[in-house]
Amino acid sequence: MKKRIFVVDDEKDIQDIVRMNLASQNLDVLTFSSAEEAMHAIARSRPHLILLDVMMDGMDGFEFCKKLKASPDYRDIPIIFLSAKSDELDKVLGLELGADDYVAKPFSVKELASRVKAVLRRSDPRPGEVLSEKSITYKGVELSPEKYSLRIDGKDVKLTKTEFQMLFLFMKHPEKIFTRDNIIDSIRGDDVYVIDRTIDVHIMNLRKKLGAYKNIITTFSGVGYGFKE
Repeated sequence: MKKRIFVVDDEKDIQDIVRMNLASQNLDVLTFSSAEEAMHAIARSRPHLILLDVMMDGMDGFEFCKKLKASPDYRDIPIIFLSAKSDELDKVLGLELGADDYVAKPFSVKELASRVKAVLRRSDPRPGEVLSEKSITYKGVELSPEKYSLRIDGKDVKLTKTEFQMLFLFMKHPEKIFTRDNIIDSIRGDDVYVIDRTIDVHIMNLRKKLGAYKNIITTFSGVGYGFKE
């Protein structure tokens, strides 16, 4: 079955370019000119991934993302922001809201296609990979690959798939130092360009969610990150 992609953008040219290029990758692409249109369509035809503009009339992309991530039915749908707002703070905000990636306009259609494929791979893990692993526990931190869940001191903590895979990578290989490139290759594949700042934001978010255990993710200055008992 073809993977279904929603493109939510009020620029018709962007819709057409993205639809044409992703359709050539054997993806089913539906386009919407507003977040409201897309929200109504989700109930009828659930997408495997959403490409989302930020600046739109009515509900903007950030608000749309918030609503989806607050919904038990739709929070697992991956989101990639496509936006002319290219400031670092906007990218940080988009990732903090739970998006999987943030692509600034104008963008390379080849790069966008690579990012889409990478996010789809992560959201549909193959048997024998992460899901086959046993739970990993350290003190009050319990990571369950089978359920893609994290519990801290007995309480459920919501992680995005990217955050989960990063924490799994660290906890599975304690004391090992991972460079940003190592992390990108491990969770996204080496065919995708991801800025270092994206990794730093995910690390920051993970530490917030780990609360009292935030220091288990250690920064090795000038090298990278790792799990330290």
